[in-house]
Amino acid sequence: MKLCKSIPVSAVNAADALGIYLPRLNVLDEYCRRMSAENGHAFIGMRIMRRGQLIFSGEYGTQTPNGEPLRADAIYPLQSETKPVLATCAAILQEDGHFDFYDQLQKYRPQFTGEMKNAVIIWQPLCHTSGIDDTEQDKYEHEILGEIPRGEADGQRAEAYKNARVKLGLAEVDNPTDQTAIDEVHELINLRAPLASVPGTKFSYSSYCYELIKSIIEDITGETLEQYAKRKIFDPLGMTDTHWFLPEEKRDRFVIRDETLKGGRWINGEYSMTSTSASGGLKSTLEDMAKFGQMWAQMGTLNGQRIISPATVKMMTRDHNAKVPPSDWFGRVFGANWGLGWDLKGDKTDDHGFLRSSKSYNHGGYGGACLLIDPDYDLVFSGYFCEVAETSQNDEFGPVFNVLYSAFD
Repeated sequence: MKLCKSIPVSAVNAADALGIYLPRLNVLDEYCRRMSAENGHAFIGMRIMRRGQLIFSGEYGTQTPNGEPLRADAIYPLQSETKPVLATCAAILQEDGHFDFYDQLQKYRPQFTGEMKNAVIIWQPLCHTSGIDDTEQDKYEHEILGEIPRGEADGQRAEAYKNARVKLGLAEVDNPTDQTAIDEVHELINLRAPLASVPGTKFSYSSYCYELIKSIIEDITGETLEQYAKRKIFDPLGMTDTHWFLPEEKRDRFVIRDETLKGGRWINGEYSMTSTSASGGLKSTLEDMAKFGQMWAQMGTLNGQRIISPATVKMMTRDHNAKVPPSDWFGRVFGANWGLGWDLKGDKTDDHGFLRSSKSYNHGGYGGACLLIDPDYDLVFSGYFCEVAETSQNDEFGPVFNVLYSAFD
């Protein structure tokens, strides 16, 4: 039997020890080739580890529309796959004694005032049960700012921010559209917006929550999130191509999707390459994120570098929403199973493949990113499956995972 090039020779030679049935990995390769060729997927990339060894490494499609083949060292926009990295930074701070996940949020942000807000605990924003709801946040922001003009209406834009400062009780500044002044307005809006539900009672996926935790991390450390993550995670793990602000010399490695594909009108641009968002701004390679995932799979340590303790791994990957009912999430009802920064399988029936074990945990990202760790199978999956439709929510990975798991003994 001829094996595809995506299966490393080392995995072929150790197939029995790794518990893999090689013909099924051929099926995975064939599936990816078919999806890339027939269904308009611009690019698909995967790095798959089992028992600490690489068993599959493949690139399909093109680096740019109608361009060269997808590079092995391509850099992808991770979007919400950023969130577990932010949560790991927070966990390191807890281990170092700088804060506790069971502290009130108000301890670090006294401006976080309003009905029920004294009940919000630091861990709740990380598992999306704080009562903070992105839709409600957007509505409150619109009340304060209205429609923000752009381009030739810079004077009107400045007036909008000037009026917002008055409504929020902030001091007048010479230039209300200076980035520091704008950030001050938006942070206070985020802190003042009313909660949508009683803390701890409802799952509501929120990116605002992660931006809030980011600001606390930066206050405690005196560093930007990127500086802190680089020092504590990226450098020790050898994640040399992981950035929030993507350096100019690496931008030719950034994948570019056709504008007709999901996120194509904005995810390719300067904003995406320079975003420092804690909820969705990270850029990285599949190899780097496989290292991050393998560190979690090995209880916080990789290649002699201990990032977090086994106790922290266990704490962050247990279901903190066990008493929270299923909720409507992007138009579909899923279980609320969630750890701190991680989407947990548990007894949840979702669109990430029926064959995953109940102990698996993952996080996806808008546009096609996914990182999966499955302790039962000693598996780490780092992948990107460029999504086609604007309405899809990473359900592209369901078939991928079903094919993949069928390869294991």
